[in-house]
Amino acid sequence: MASIKPFDPTIPEEEVDRLFRKLEDTRLPKEPVVPDAGEDYGPSLEWVHKLYNHWLHSFSWSEAQKTISSWNHLMTEIEELKIHFIHEKAKVRPEKAIPLLLVHGWPGTFYEFQNVMNGLLNPKNEIDPVFDLIVPSLPGFCWSSGPPRGWTLQDTARVYDTLLKRLGYTSYVAQAGDWGHYVVRELGSGRYPACKAVHTNMCPAPPPDVPKSEYTATEKKALQQTQWFVGKPKAEAHMGYAIEMRTRPQTVGVAFSDSPVGIMMWVGEKYNELADPSLGTATLESEKWKNDLCTTLCLYYFTSPSIMTSMLCYYNNVRIEDYAEFNQKEENLVKVPFGVTSFPYDSCPTSERMAKKTGNVKWYKNYDYGGHFCCMECPDEMVGDMRDFFGKYYKK
Repeated sequence: MASIKPFDPTIPEEEVDRLFRKLEDTRLPKEPVVPDAGEDYGPSLEWVHKLYNHWLHSFSWSEAQKTISSWNHLMTEIEELKIHFIHEKAKVRPEKAIPLLLVHGWPGTFYEFQNVMNGLLNPKNEIDPVFDLIVPSLPGFCWSSGPPRGWTLQDTARVYDTLLKRLGYTSYVAQAGDWGHYVVRELGSGRYPACKAVHTNMCPAPPPDVPKSEYTATEKKALQQTQWFVGKPKAEAHMGYAIEMRTRPQTVGVAFSDSPVGIMMWVGEKYNELADPSLGTATLESEKWKNDLCTTLCLYYFTSPSIMTSMLCYYNNVRIEDYAEFNQKEENLVKVPFGVTSFPYDSCPTSERMAKKTGNVKWYKNYDYGGHFCCMECPDEMVGDMRDFFGKYYKK
């Protein structure tokens, strides 16, 4: 424990002032790229102005700072990487707590779990499982140092297993979506005996082995959504950001590193197109969603060069269009009990029989609403699913 030290996440006031000076000095375009652009060329100008004006005039960093600083932030060094993480212990029945690793993706941060943390730490029902939470920043994100050349998410899994052991846990479970999916998939591969079960809210998978005429409605919708995101038949449709990040991360990162509105557009676009527009919890009509999104934007801006080093996920790992093929390879199958929750506005929704082609699926749930950032937009559902799955399948 001597190698784990407290960490103060407080942002200096001069940095906060600088951010808002730069925001105020920004000139936004008043005309779209073409007169009838709508959202065909990216978020509409109405969306851009609405988010920008909220960030500049209504958002309170001091309130966000209070929330962030209320958690127990720590720092440690593993394999010459500085790893930032939150470690919160169960508020009730600590002797029965299940150690739970929560892993974010891009363009998320540790903050995307803030809506589920209290429910996992302090359940109202006495029979509900309770958890100790370990919420790290991926290497290159926020206050975790950038990884060396060639670093993969499988390397991150190895480091996180070391982190859990350093905290004194001999067994644990893990949950993730987006790029975090590949960290917990590796942890659940059987190569890390301390990891006892894995749950994901994104599970890219190949189509079922049946004729297309026998696809279920869920499968048809899931495959359509995946094809839309990957960009088939137009390969550039939604993948331009990933192509840039996996080929020129330094160019893109430097361009945005000191531009808050650049970060807002690069990061915010994903929160716009991969959230459920009909749900109400994940649109710019929601004050909480706007504040959560602005907090995320601030974290990227305040922790330079993380907007650049976060892009190494795309540079060093499996390409998005190859996710399903990667997941069904023998060495990448999840061998421990595997739980999957699927939301229709995720980038890669899946059915149960599709997910089973990628691992030992013991538990599956499909919603007809919700999106990619489900711990932000559907926190009650995610807390319930984690309680149900890990409560049944965690064995020390």
